[in-house]
Amino acid sequence: MSNSIVVKSALNAAAGLSLLFVGFICSVVVARVLGPEANGVIAFSLWLTLTASLVAELGTGVTLMRLLPQLKGDGFSDAERRGFAARMLRAIVASTVLFVILYGLGMWVAEQEHWAQNAPAVVVVTGLLFFVQSIGSFSKNYLIGEQAMVTFFRMTAAAGGLQLTGVVLGTVFFGLEGALAGYICGHIIQFIYALNILRSRPNACGVSTRYLVNSSFLLSVEFFLNALFLTRLEFFFLQQYQGIATVGLYAAASSLANLAIQLPVQLTGSLLPYYSEQLHQQEGDKLPASVFEGVVRSLSYVTLPMSFGLAAIAPRLVDLVLGAEYSASGQILATLALASPVYIFNLVCTQYLLSHDMVRQRVVILALGSGLMVACLFLLIPWLGGEGAAIARFVVFLVMSILMLRQMDVGLSARHLLLPVTRVALASVACAVVAWLVLYELPGVVGLILAIVAGGATYAVSLRLFRAVPADDRQVLERIAQRVPGSIGKRVIGFIAGGPKTAAG
Repeated sequence: MSNSIVVKSALNAAAGLSLLFVGFICSVVVARVLGPEANGVIAFSLWLTLTASLVAELGTGVTLMRLLPQLKGDGFSDAERRGFAARMLRAIVASTVLFVILYGLGMWVAEQEHWAQNAPAVVVVTGLLFFVQSIGSFSKNYLIGEQAMVTFFRMTAAAGGLQLTGVVLGTVFFGLEGALAGYICGHIIQFIYALNILRSRPNACGVSTRYLVNSSFLLSVEFFLNALFLTRLEFFFLQQYQGIATVGLYAAASSLANLAIQLPVQLTGSLLPYYSEQLHQQEGDKLPASVFEGVVRSLSYVTLPMSFGLAAIAPRLVDLVLGAEYSASGQILATLALASPVYIFNLVCTQYLLSHDMVRQRVVILALGSGLMVACLFLLIPWLGGEGAAIARFVVFLVMSILMLRQMDVGLSARHLLLPVTRVALASVACAVVAWLVLYELPGVVGLILAIVAGGATYAVSLRLFRAVPADDRQVLERIAQRVPGSIGKRVIGFIAGGPKTAAG
């Protein structure tokens, strides 16, 4: 990847990681203080608000991130682009208000037949959280589209501090309702920033309303399918077939898995503006295969060792972090970890399709994946519980990735992609094996720390032995090494990037 996308992706990753780390601490506090059942109630509420927020977005987030770099390249000023964002934000506010009304009516009709029967106030707090989160999330899409990553990082760090304070104090002093109120604190800054955007005078910037409606309609369908069927639908099935406590166990495993893979997830967050920028500079209508291959290779260096390594240490990690009452989450975590590379690759392919305005193809694939997800969850969860839910995610994202690759037709090269990624996978397996052997011999926290250190060292050595880093990626690593503070990081990167400079593969 180019130097600019590496820097911007790194800032995006740092912002996302800081917020996710705060979220992880919050989930541990909730899990430890309130127990699996209450943890399940909160996890279900957070899933509900996230799902509703994605649907209420109406697909405008992707449209905004794709169009803002192009509008900037066409010479529109900052104020004009901000007016364009304000124009789109008005639709989100309207849809959010409508969803809040429908949610209130639904809870009124349901009376006590909901996920928080023992804490009815949770229903009210969940509705307020959705309202603030739905409107506030527009700020993230706007800042990423403007590629204002420094501002985004600062906003995320401040929001994380508010969320951590709110959740910890709320959990300790007010229980379930207080914990959820703390999550609202984590979205207040973004909410206020979005309201400031809303004050700007709307500006079309030459983009017709018809185009926005047509584009956003398909994206709305895409977001609806993605939010409803692929964003933790397993919570619903687990609640129905295994109980709310099992939701808590699965949510605990998901928190650990999300923390481990969040770096590659956040790195993919800047791909849509990057793809759009590169495509805008190309004379043709399709990016060269080398761009996609470089992205996949770069992400594999982080994703694969985290995936295999986390699977190796999962049971010990769960026992030490969450306690013995969550021991059943260990196997769930291991399964989720092994499924994560397919999920990351799915994100990369999705961003590629969206950058090429191939929304219709994405929607068709997503519809097929949604049906497959329901079928897998229906078949696997009653039999395998949380592990079945994790297996279902792996199967669905694998099938969707294959279907998207067929649509992309990028002409992938075995020499430039398959061989380097295979070598990285072998190095990652070596990392996991060494970590497991250390855990087998050494108990407790000391064993876990040494397992992580030994696994990381093995991975670095294996990358060099297998010559897994091609020349193009080595140049990027060398540029990163020049910016790494201290000598240890530079030596590690220099060691990994060492060896004869051959072409990719």
